[in-house]
Amino acid sequence: IQALITVTPMLVCMFWTVMLLLEIYEHGNRAAHGELLLWAFTATLLYVGHCVFFNNEYRVLPFVDSMYVTCNMAVFPLYLRYITKLTQGRVSPGMNALVLMPPLVLGVAVLVVYILMTPAEALFFDIYLYHNHFDGLSSLGFLQAVLHHVGKVLFAVGVVLTVWLGIRKIKAYHRLVDSIYATTDDKRLRGITPILLLLLVTGVVSFMANAVGRYVFANRALLLGIPFMVFSTLLFAIGYFGYRQQFSYVDIDMEEGQPEEEPCVGNFSTEQVQHVIMDEQLFLQSDLKVDDVARRMGTNRRYVQQLLNVDMGMSFNEYINRLRTDHAEQLLKKEAELSVDEVMRLSGYVSASTFYRNFKKYKGYKPRT
Repeated sequence: IQALITVTPMLVCMFWTVMLLLEIYEHGNRAAHGELLLWAFTATLLYVGHCVFFNNEYRVLPFVDSMYVTCNMAVFPLYLRYITKLTQGRVSPGMNALVLMPPLVLGVAVLVVYILMTPAEALFFDIYLYHNHFDGLSSLGFLQAVLHHVGKVLFAVGVVLTVWLGIRKIKAYHRLVDSIYATTDDKRLRGITPILLLLLVTGVVSFMANAVGRYVFANRALLLGIPFMVFSTLLFAIGYFGYRQQFSYVDIDMEEGQPEEEPCVGNFSTEQVQHVIMDEQLFLQSDLKVDDVARRMGTNRRYVQQLLNVDMGMSFNEYINRLRTDHAEQLLKKEAELSVDEVMRLSGYVSASTFYRNFKKYKGYKPRT
């Protein structure tokens, strides 16, 4: 039973590693799947380390524990690296260095100390790894324990930074999407924010378990089963939402073809923006983008975004969907023979869930089917 429990998270991570490899082979690295693949592979190795530890495989423990220390430090920063690529289109060399170098350096240091240990100093496993004590450790054993404690501290820092920076990056990405597209159903990052919050909870639990000692769960299958089943579920959810995501910041650049730093040009008013959108009924186009409005006005998207955001206090997405909802409400009142689905399509909506959500948000009630 314990072997089955300990292998489950590893198999979940391995499953998504294979699925992402096949996805990248078939479609290329879209929606930062390559970065998510690196995270899934690292998480697989992390849980290999757990399997070896909890099944008391002493013969390979020095090598696997070095790998575990490296992956444990890297797994949260690698997820932040994935979010960065997803929401900003690129990962800077500096971030790559911060994410990859500390775990690799610490992992190599742990491995070197294991190699230098004499057979007598292998008591480190029983004293520290399985009982979380310092008493009776040799000098190298004490150094190894210090390195493990450093890894725990850096792990905690990685958890906090991943959740804090990750949520900020996702919010900034959603603001960008809302400022460009009228229909964002397939462009927003679905399920990522709740997962980040769950990661925070599980990260805290993981850190506390590390601080107390993994030995508490050793040879206690039922006790071990609780966190491992929770982790398995969370890992599957992370892989699932990441695998389903097909749109990212890179696609925005490819679609728009405009430099983000392009200066605002023109001398227009919000009334002129409203005139173009309403008189020509552009808001009824399901695939409307802010660039379509900008081209009609002879300016660029940044200028239109500025007029809407600053002068009207709303994003392009909100403004268009308010107009769509107003139009839908009028149709429901004047065209009684139309079904709600027909009203939805005639109002520029392509998703029923988005239609009902916006109607409730802007009108305070849901239309009757």
